Amino acid sequence: MRISDWEGGHALPEQAASDVRTFGIYRVRDYFERGGVGHLVLHWAGQRWQGEVRNPAAVTGVRSGSVVEAQFSCAAGAQPSLCFIRVLEPGEYWPSQVMPTSWCVDGADPERLRLLIERLCTAPFRHFMEGVVDDLVLLKRFFQVKASYKHHHSVAGGLLRHSLECAETTEQAVQTAPRSCNTAIDDHLRDALVLAALFHDFGKTLTHSSESSWILRKTAHEHLSLVALAGHLPRLANVSPPAHATLIHLLVQDAQGKGYASPLPLVDTIRMADRMSAGLAIVGNKQDVSARPKRM
Repeated sequence: MRISDWEGGHALPEQAASDVRTFGIYRVRDYFERGGVGHLVLHWAGQRWQGEVRNPAAVTGVRSGSVVEAQFSCAAGAQPSLCFIRVLEPGEYWPSQVMPTSWCVDGADPERLRLLIERLCTAPFRHFMEGVVDDLVLLKRFFQVKASYKHHHSVAGGLLRHSLECAETTEQAVQTAPRSCNTAIDDHLRDALVLAALFHDFGKTLTHSSESSWILRKTAHEHLSLVALAGHLPRLANVSPPAHATLIHLLVQDAQGKGYASPLPLVDTIRMADRMSAGLAIVGNKQDVSARPKRM
């Protein structure tokens, strides 16, 4: 993809009618200049899309982590070229729509996370999650670290997969249990339970990251989820003190293994979902090993 037929912020006159124009919003994975030529790398549908920028002045303001709207032109049999690009300001996009999917081993997992965020029912928790996924340093750890070293989901990206499984299982339980137990679950508690399940192991973004201090890597991850989220919790407290208090309560009760002692219903669902996800992963690993051909 050679980006050479455009000037910054202004599309060139329409080309041949056979051109196919595509428009999208992308997260910039990287932008750098070498020998007077810019190199642009975009996160795109779980892949990396890379091209040259012959006129670096045309991408003023574009840097790693930027969110851009871009239009590509592709004539029949030719490589696509960029004919328009603009850096978007915060508030012009939903961060969950432009998560850096190419950071993940499985590009389907960020899509599962996006859909989970879309299903949140309350505005405070939705805005809280948009802030979390817009924190690229934190998000990269969440997308890449393992859930465990040798136990379950012990591969790169395992923490994200395990967290999603726990959140989705909790979400299903919260939807079905009240009908059978005649218990009222409002949208506020429903979202808090789902997010507490998503973040119950979030401390592993600190304990399982080589970038963390050695003392954090020696700390029990159960007690670090709130520490890992510390940069975003004040915003939730400002928007909705009840939402903030509920999420903290759920994470603390789960970390202590005392969901049963909570005055709120279904808190133990988080631990149940954790055990289901871990147990199924372990069984799946054993089946994979037994299915491998034995060496003679």
